[in-house]
Amino acid sequence: MTDSILARINARLLECLIVLAASCVLLLNAGCATTASNKQVSVTRSPSPNETPKAAPSVKLAHSFEDAVAGGDEAWNAGQTDMAVYMYVQALSFRPRDVMTLGKLGSIEQTRGDLNLAARAFELAANENPSDARLSGRLGLIEMARGNQESAWKWLRLSADSGNTDWRVPDQLSVIESRQGHYVDAIQYAREASALAPGAPIPTLHLGQALYGAGNYGAAEDAASTVLRIASTPEAWQLLGQIQAKRKAYSSSVDSLLQGMDAASAYNMAGKLALDNGDNTVALRYFEKASNVSPVYLTEAQHNAAVARERLGR
Repeated sequence: MTDSILARINARLLECLIVLAASCVLLLNAGCATTASNKQVSVTRSPSPNETPKAAPSVKLAHSFEDAVAGGDEAWNAGQTDMAVYMYVQALSFRPRDVMTLGKLGSIEQTRGDLNLAARAFELAANENPSDARLSGRLGLIEMARGNQESAWKWLRLSADSGNTDWRVPDQLSVIESRQGHYVDAIQYAREASALAPGAPIPTLHLGQALYGAGNYGAAEDAASTVLRIASTPEAWQLLGQIQAKRKAYSSSVDSLLQGMDAASAYNMAGKLALDNGDNTVALRYFEKASNVSPVYLTEAQHNAAVARERLGR
């Protein structure tokens, strides 16, 4: 299909553009066109023997930055994202570091699921205008989605310091701080996120997880219960089960864990929590239940059971 060919061309063009823009090159030479022209250009391929040939879409070469942006906006508003990318790439051949156009490209690629291209576009834009809290925030969130936690923390902190009011920014900062064991900072960020999005379950969940990590089980349970009143999420049930296990209410813990995961996982987690508490007999019982419920957990559960038996001197 010509649409898929155009999409592949656009991806290659954007890759080339980002390298060139980062080097402050003023003209794009990614193989699409070397000079502006009024001519219409078609992207075509040879049809298969059993396929009826179709007319390829015409692709306009822009005269100016304004012409290219107008064409990109028109295509984007019409839902023609391949054409929009093509035109915005041309716009950047005139102004390689135009923040608005880079942001548009980043938004399109993020929507289409290409987080690598989205991150590159937003990084160019954010480096060009680091005081724009929205740009650095978007980049930080994309980096989190890509699993680049260190880069995400840098951009999210910059966004927060620049006054971003998007609750997802402090929320994800809370997640990062919790993963690093910095629970005081995690709690502070989670509370900021909750204040920006009152009634939203996600920041309250992350607040509960940070409180649990800090050992404040009463406040963590309140947070988990609040989330569950809003939405019955597996993460909230798991948090509640962990808190109950810390209090050695193992029966209630298993009941909660079973609401958020399969039986083998629930029993295995309950066993590990009991093992952490030093309740080796309880732990062994749950590991054996995990082994009986599912062969998938047989190896892990048997290993955990062996640890419990060793501690029991069996």
